[in-house]
Amino acid sequence: MTPFTQNYDQTIRDLEGKLESLIDSGIEFDFSRSGDVLTIEFDSGEKIIITPQAPTEQLWISANYAGHRFNWLDGNWVNEKGGQELSAFLSEALTLQLGMKVEV
Repeated sequence: MTPFTQNYDQTIRDLEGKLESLIDSGIEFDFSRSGDVLTIEFDSGEKIIITPQAPTEQLWISANYAGHRFNWLDGNWVNEKGGQELSAFLSEALTLQLGMKVEV
């Protein structure tokens, strides 16, 4: 397993645990994992899709009608545009979709 694959797999496993905790707390949305792709789905039909891109060693997110690319830097996935860390990005995206403050 390459370092990229290890980092991505651990990130997705951690994220699945955080999403399950949010759902257990009563926040309504769904998520599923098919292979390496994680999809978060909302009642509105909107989705956040997280995929690995092994050739470029990036994590890609499709959200809010835009694509976002994250690079592994110093132990964190960092958005190549603006430098926002993955957890902050996902917290903002979930907050926007759910209309309530959410932290992942």
